[in-house]
Amino acid sequence: MPSSASRLGRRPDPSTRQVWQQRLERLRNSGLTVSAFCDREGISPASFYAWRRRLQGDPAPNTADVARLVPVRLVTPSAGAPVELVLPSGLVLRLPPDTDLAWLRQLLPLFGVEPC
Repeated sequence: MPSSASRLGRRPDPSTRQVWQQRLERLRNSGLTVSAFCDREGISPASFYAWRRRLQGDPAPNTADVARLVPVRLVTPSAGAPVELVLPSGLVLRLPPDTDLAWLRQLLPLFGVEPC
């Protein structure tokens, strides 16, 4: 399911972004072709080109601009009505009222939501 979240505009983990930025820099300094570099790094050329496109067109967020708090509006649901969580990416999760909170804590990081 993480792949559907990434199609919805989820930002990659900053450490993953940094790994790919370093990888792109290594290619620039290597003198290798993309194909040879990908073979050496053990990555697919498709992943390489996707990350290069992502990093060229999507600058890394400034940590000072990243919100630490998000607005929460609690509404008392009617009996049996699903609970909706709107994630920062815009993804909406509809969950039954009796959703196991431990399971939800495991699920949210898959969508890029950091624990409080």
